[in-house]
Amino acid sequence: MGNHFIAILFILSFLLCPDLLSGQQKYESESRMRSEEVPTEAMHFLDAFQNKRKVRWYLEEGLDRKSIEAKFKLNRQKYSIEFDALGQFEDVEIEIRKKEIPESTLEKIKSQLSLDCGKFKIQKVQTQYSGDKSAVLSTITKASRSDAVTIKYELVVKCKSGNNSSLLEYLFSESGEKLAVSEIVFKNSSHLEY
Repeated sequence: MGNHFIAILFILSFLLCPDLLSGQQKYESESRMRSEEVPTEAMHFLDAFQNKRKVRWYLEEGLDRKSIEAKFKLNRQKYSIEFDALGQFEDVEIEIRKKEIPESTLEKIKSQLSLDCGKFKIQKVQTQYSGDKSAVLSTITKASRSDAVTIKYELVVKCKSGNNSSLLEYLFSESGEKLAVSEIVFKNSSHLEY
């Protein structure tokens, strides 16, 4: 009887709290890196960005992976280029204003956020370019779109549902389909064990 009771409690907890099944958490800790510590391949990738302002390098540690990130400004826009721990290119993110998202895509995104959150406030928007690194560079520097490039939108959203409030990171496709969502967890959170 005891095992059945525990099994029923376990099943009920997932039925009554569906967020336990779908909720992912995102924790990132950034620490500055000296340029001498950055893999050569990552350094060479940045050579294509002419007239960029001072590049700041970061080691980014998440819950399950490490990556290297270069941040700089170019033409009044904030760039963030991510590489894996070995310096292999992953993506370029450029901070934009939400009104720069195509109107039909933005409406689809807002509709999804209303379903998920009730009340929400978009705090940050980035266009994310990934795929073949040469095609990504060409798309960004020459504004010539290639089929080898995937465009997504990454949003940081303050979400309020009932009495609960959380900071979420959403990833949407170029057409506004929700691809991923994770709760942003801060270092001082009780969710983390040290």
